Amino acid sequence: MNSFNIENEKTGAFVSRLIEERFGSARKFCIAYLEEQGSQEVTEDKIQNMANRLLQIKKGTKAIQIYDLPVFSKLLDVSFEQILSAGRYGVPKNNRMTNYTVAQSHNKEEWIAYIEIESRPILNPDEYGKTVLDYAIEYGNYDFLKFLVDKNYIWFDSRKEKDYIMTFGAGTSIQRIRFEERDNGVFHFHSQMNDLQCKLATEDQLRLYLISFAADHNDLKMLEKLRAREIPELYYKAHYLSCAHPDFNAHYNKDMVTHISKSSDKVLDYFTDPFEIRDNIKYKDGSRRRHRFVFPYISQLLNMLIDNSSPFLKTALEKAIEHNETTMEKLHILIEASVKNGCFRGDYWKEEFYFSENGNIVSFRDPLAVKGIITNIVNVTKEVPDAQASELIERLNASYNHIRNMKTEGVCF
Repeated sequence: MNSFNIENEKTGAFVSRLIEERFGSARKFCIAYLEEQGSQEVTEDKIQNMANRLLQIKKGTKAIQIYDLPVFSKLLDVSFEQILSAGRYGVPKNNRMTNYTVAQSHNKEEWIAYIEIESRPILNPDEYGKTVLDYAIEYGNYDFLKFLVDKNYIWFDSRKEKDYIMTFGAGTSIQRIRFEERDNGVFHFHSQMNDLQCKLATEDQLRLYLISFAADHNDLKMLEKLRAREIPELYYKAHYLSCAHPDFNAHYNKDMVTHISKSSDKVLDYFTDPFEIRDNIKYKDGSRRRHRFVFPYISQLLNMLIDNSSPFLKTALEKAIEHNETTMEKLHILIEASVKNGCFRGDYWKEEFYFSENGNIVSFRDPLAVKGIITNIVNVTKEVPDAQASELIERLNASYNHIRNMKTEGVCF
């Protein structure tokens, strides 16, 4: 055994944390302790006496006794040395499930067993502040992540647009007991701060990591579940056309786009297809206004495809050109109609035309007709030796520059 000083306060704090993780309450641990000792009858008096002694151990006012060590070691799944050194020394028992070990496992039974532990340790970050998802991402355990999503243990899309703010309403069905009995009949309320639910609901980063894995595994079904081409801001900023533009740059993840750029043609086809979102404005026929977007980082993706000499490049460029030119035509039609219906005189339509280099967002609205457009357009900054691809890039950038400069160069009707 290593030489170390036994410090009662540190030992008590270590034991207290383990009891919290494994049993959820001191009372449950005391009952388990008495049962493990072989007490013929576990009475309230015995529970209370053990609880009082445990409280002194946890505070560090009394040392843990030699006769306690075998029972504490078995119930808390740690060695004698770990208990006495407050976790500083000793080899952890191999059979103890933790966020770290479970996230590396490829055994479905182990995953389910960990999820079903009553105290729900899977919901908690460990002593390093990492959740089971953090470790699964770190070790690339896509099987485990996919299992959690497919079995609805976690989700990244609630399918409720009102939830689409910081994430797409991500959450978990793994629920801890909200109130648990602690010492002396006192009930404790578990907060959600820093637990798995909180992390899912407030951080979109986990979804972005999973998109990378899904692209690597050619998993289109998962990409669709993750709304992989979108960002949550589209659903509460794009509704207002020129009033607020989504901040695409803040959500950019270069590593994710790199993974996509090296994926299969099937995945690249998905990411270069346009998609529509609906806002809350309704036309006279009751239908909701729709806006057509492309992947927010499609320009960066195209540049990476050039660097990779991707055979999918020409197809991707042709799709981007179609989107840009369709957008350009629609802008012309909307601006001309707004001038003709008297909404604007002369060049006053420019007051409702906006372009932002943050995501290459363009928008225009006709207040009288309740019509408008908001979308993102595409450009390429890289050069390519292939003559046909070079011609496509020139055409793409021409449409991009025309739209970008419409406000300064004007529109001919």
